[in-house]
Amino acid sequence: MNLKMTHVYLPLIFLLFIVLGCKTEPERTNKNATNPKITQTSTLEKTAEIPPRMKPFALTFNDLIEKGRLNKLPTLTQKEIATYFVEAIDENFTEEYKYHLLDEIVTATNGKMLLIAREYDNENTVWLCLYDKNHKILNAKEVYYDNAEGNYQVEASLKNDTLTLFMDDVNEGKYTEKYTFEKDFKIKQLIKKSK
Repeated sequence: MNLKMTHVYLPLIFLLFIVLGCKTEPERTNKNATNPKITQTSTLEKTAEIPPRMKPFALTFNDLIEKGRLNKLPTLTQKEIATYFVEAIDENFTEEYKYHLLDEIVTATNGKMLLIAREYDNENTVWLCLYDKNHKILNAKEVYYDNAEGNYQVEASLKNDTLTLFMDDVNEGKYTEKYTFEKDFKIKQLIKKSK
C-alpha cells in the first residue's frame, strides 16, 4: 500500500511544483522588466516639472532714476519695439517715449520673461513681460511706476521666485502685493493689499 501511494503522490507533487513554478516565474520576470521603466519615467517627470529659477531683481526709484540706471540703457529700435510687442504692452504708447530692455529674467523652452521699461521726463514704467516659445506676448505686469506728481509709486522685488510689489498711493496709502509663478510662468496672486 505504501508503494501504491508513493506512485500516486510523487507525480502529483511533481505536477504541483511545475504549476507553482510556472506561475511565479513570469511574475518575477515582469517585475524585473517594469521596475526600471517606472523609475526612469518618474525621474524624467520630476526633472521636467522643475522650472528654471528666475533671476532675482529689485526695482527701486533710487536705483533706476536717482542713480541713472534707466537712462544709461540703450533705447530700443523700431524693430525691437515690434519684436517685444511694446505697443501691446503700453496702452499709452507714443514715439516720444524711450523704451529699454532692462533685463532677462527667465529663458526656458516654453517661453521667456523680460523686463521692458518706458522712460519719459515725468513718468517711468517697467513691465514684467511673459512671452511664449514663439515669442508672442502672453502677459505684462506693471512692476515699477513713478511720476513727477508723486501721487502713485510702485517698486518691486523678485526673490526666491516670489514677486513683491510695494505700492504707495496718495489715496490708499502704502501696501504690498505678493505673487508667485505657475509652471508655465503665469503670474498667480498670493496676497492682495497687505499693509
